[in-house]
Amino acid sequence: MAASKFNCGKLPTATHFDATCAKISAFYFDLDNTLIPTRAGDSKAIRKLADVLESQYQFSKDDAAQSSQNFLKAFRRCPDNSQTSLDSWRTHLWRESLPARHKHLAEQIYPQWLKLRYRYLAVPADYVQLLLRMRQAGYALALITNGPSNAQWEKVAKLHVRGYFDCVLVSSDLPWEKPHPEIFYAACNFLNVKPHECAMIGDKLETDIMGGHLAQLGLTFWTPLSNSSSAAQSLEDVEYKPHVKLGSLLEMYKYFPRLNAVAPPDTASTSRRRGSHMSPTGQSSSSNGSGSGSSSSSSCEPGAGHGYHHLQHQHQHQQQMQQRQRLYRRGVSLPAMDCSNSEAENSCDSFL
Repeated sequence: MAASKFNCGKLPTATHFDATCAKISAFYFDLDNTLIPTRAGDSKAIRKLADVLESQYQFSKDDAAQSSQNFLKAFRRCPDNSQTSLDSWRTHLWRESLPARHKHLAEQIYPQWLKLRYRYLAVPADYVQLLLRMRQAGYALALITNGPSNAQWEKVAKLHVRGYFDCVLVSSDLPWEKPHPEIFYAACNFLNVKPHECAMIGDKLETDIMGGHLAQLGLTFWTPLSNSSSAAQSLEDVEYKPHVKLGSLLEMYKYFPRLNAVAPPDTASTSRRRGSHMSPTGQSSSSNGSGSGSSSSSSCEPGAGHGYHHLQHQHQHQQQMQQRQRLYRRGVSLPAMDCSNSEAENSCDSFL
């Protein structure tokens, strides 16, 4: 069966679209620039840090601006290095970006940047509400992200998003990345759902949307970085078009009315619970938020609460999932990132 290629905003009929929405039982989310404002947040953090360099370290205005922009460019170009830790690599990037007379400050500046970064990358509160409503309404949720394992798991831990999802897949832990359909099928297998029952939500046409079509998912929702007319025009020559272009994730409410029918979630109690995560082995692990200590293996949980698994089969299902984990993982040794790759800049914007 060929992958569907509906034009954005031009599904055959409203009735057909409503029927497709009604069949959706799982949502697959991209992370960067979809669930979290990665590109905008990194830009805000670096501008704020430039102010800190001036006020706290007596940088000139020009030196502060130049140093911070040098770092951001280098960081986006090559956000991770498999030969060293995240902290060491980023400190190195700061040292290389600072003027000679300020290079000794790299170890002090890096943690300040990291704190600012995660302040501005926080998941918006209304997106948290959306995720909680999806779960309350009985949908299964998966997070599928491309990128270096350590860097992506750091974000998952520091932003406390793991607890919202039944399944978290990071491409560098697996033999495939989006748009390869197998990474979507892996999520389907973990959640025990069929591809046509799933909807992919993401910002990249060449990974999220194309991958959703290749995997024959039921629907694809595109959240472009820009809502300008040029973003719409960019669809003209795209082979795999999104079924729907979203101006905001909050537009999902109008396509899935049952999200409005559930009681408002208690975000306070959920926030207290989301720091811990039940692993496929059934053991609880805490998301402590440390960079180098973050989990580096993709993980999925049974879809408890979604009606896909009976409690009497839960232990057996957890064992099956653990076996799949071993099958899908590449192992602890990750390939070095090729910074000369033609897609490196786009990848780095998406990764971090």
